[in-house]
Amino acid sequence: MSTVAEEQVVTVGDAPDRESVRRSIIGSIGSALRKHPWLEWLIPAALCAVMLVQLFLADRQLSQTADEATHIYAGYRYLKCGDLTVSPEHPPLARIVAAAPLLAMNFAVNCAPFRGDDLQQAVAGLNFLYSQNWPVALARARMAVSMFAVGLCLLVWITARRMFGLTTAVVASLLLIFEPNVLAYGSLVMTDVPGACMLLFAVLGFYLWVRHRTPPLFLLTALATGLTLLAKHSGVVVLPILGSLAITDAFTQADGDRSKWQLAFRNLLAVALISVLAVGIVWTAYGLRFAAHPAGAQRQEPRSTATSARERVLLELEERHVLPLAYLKGFASALAISNQGSVAFVAGKIYLHAPWFSTPFNFLIRNTAAMLAMILVAAFGMAITFRQRRREHLFLLVPVAVYLAVCIHANINVSIRYLLPMFPFLMIAVAAGCVELARRVRWMSYALPCLLVLHAASSLNAYPNYLSYANEFWGGPTRAYKYLPGIDWGQAYPQAKDYLERHPADPCWLLTDWFWDPSGYGVPCQPVGYYFLTRIPPRLRGTVIVSSTLLTTLREEQGQAVSPFLNERPKDFLGGSALLVYEGDFDTRAAAGMSAWRWALLGHEPLDVALQDANSAIALEPKSPYAHEIRCEILAEGGQLNAAIAECETAIALAEGDSLHQSELRREVGDAEDLIRKIKAVSNPPNP
Repeated sequence: MSTVAEEQVVTVGDAPDRESVRRSIIGSIGSALRKHPWLEWLIPAALCAVMLVQLFLADRQLSQTADEATHIYAGYRYLKCGDLTVSPEHPPLARIVAAAPLLAMNFAVNCAPFRGDDLQQAVAGLNFLYSQNWPVALARARMAVSMFAVGLCLLVWITARRMFGLTTAVVASLLLIFEPNVLAYGSLVMTDVPGACMLLFAVLGFYLWVRHRTPPLFLLTALATGLTLLAKHSGVVVLPILGSLAITDAFTQADGDRSKWQLAFRNLLAVALISVLAVGIVWTAYGLRFAAHPAGAQRQEPRSTATSARERVLLELEERHVLPLAYLKGFASALAISNQGSVAFVAGKIYLHAPWFSTPFNFLIRNTAAMLAMILVAAFGMAITFRQRRREHLFLLVPVAVYLAVCIHANINVSIRYLLPMFPFLMIAVAAGCVELARRVRWMSYALPCLLVLHAASSLNAYPNYLSYANEFWGGPTRAYKYLPGIDWGQAYPQAKDYLERHPADPCWLLTDWFWDPSGYGVPCQPVGYYFLTRIPPRLRGTVIVSSTLLTTLREEQGQAVSPFLNERPKDFLGGSALLVYEGDFDTRAAAGMSAWRWALLGHEPLDVALQDANSAIALEPKSPYAHEIRCEILAEGGQLNAAIAECETAIALAEGDSLHQSELRREVGDAEDLIRKIKAVSNPPNP
């Protein structure tokens, strides 16, 4: 009896504690990696594979989203024709990569210079895509552009590994591959993830250069900077970021006041030369020509007069051919959008101007709760090690600070996709802070894995509806439309098809702001909306599927069209909250009025029929300035000049009385005033 007890005591006393076992395992892994360094690359390879699988599986359940057809069409025209006249507001890098796999399919394309507005180029892109074997084309383009997300994962690994070590690299990469916002846009033919990937590439190159200052690293930084400019027009922020890093790195690394200024001057000269080389890379990508078309076609519109310093600079750059014309036009468009100062939908409310907190609010609702908690915890870890890792922390925090300042300064409600270039830097910084704290505080070593699991679980719970993601504090993806605009990008048609197969509906209506035909995805509903020519009845009965983007739209007519659904509780949610399902009998006179004046606007009918449509639109929606302006045009064309002037004056009064949509209706006011002047000129011709 005593012998057994002694054996038990010895066994318990000799048993290693959990901490010893953990350290032994980590030591064994570290020893293996030191003996075979190539084994370490299996870790990022596995992480990138996990990300690619998630993107592939989610992509199969998404329909075409806004702008994808235009990007594919523009990229294909570039590769086939060398043409850059389609959608110049985006640089060509991402669309070239997306369109490259389509060359083997040898699609027919018209290489003549494109002349048309945004709507016409969108229609041209849709016609191009859907006249081909579009399911295969879309899948190939998406998988090709997904390589930017995989490249971003690899760059996060390399950056974190170089700056802080293996553990931080693993944590940062795990945060990235389960980041719902990266997964939302990573497989779409868009420019946001490519822009984030290239910006990190440029900053990493500059970090390596300031450490070693070798010509290959300098040229690598210049290449990455040029690719950043080619990925997205907002990528121009890479230049002030590198300039800020050049100064801060000099003043935190050198000893003595004189050496600090000398090093800062050297660094700034290097950034200037990098910028020159980057511009050369831009010229190379644009075919080393100023004109947007190989035939040398120049812009047809008259040269505008500059009204601001920004416009004067752009006109001067154009006059001196400093950058390709298509690039300058796209950059001007991007600046115009960011400074338009439009009405904004934020946190379920409409503001006449985007409030300063709209950008932080988007960040808070779109990030996982675990990620937000890790940001708070990481601040303490970074503070502890800031003096020892000053350069590394600055190379992560300065890009975030500069980019965030630009976004907050913009006069628009900045969507989360515009914030994506911040995410890689933030994730590496968060991982570094949390890992450092875990090394010093015992409870954090257990909390960190739990937070990573919660981060991944929240992301996987939203699968495949990452575009609708909102964290659990805000009710998850099915509640995102309550607080954020633009949840529906047209991505949920496959889910609508599955839903209607399980819940057959006749009649069924799809009220949407997008204009590609949902029947191509097997959705049996009748599509209605601003861009569809189907006449909307004054009452919709049965099942009505409504795009949630319309419920948060700031456009006057589309907002009126969905007003009957604003206070209704949806029966179901599709694509997270991209599409909302309603059943019942709904008063849709405003939508019917919109479709009536849209018919009259087309001008395909005799004047008397068009006038009937305009009269019908006004009867259904008497306060619509659009309907009154169109009736003014029809009356003027029919020779009823006094009645036409009265209608135009009514349209102006209605538009000016709508303070919420004044920026939208400003053009309508101008058109109506111009029409009145023309009518008066006709009715009272000047004496000879």
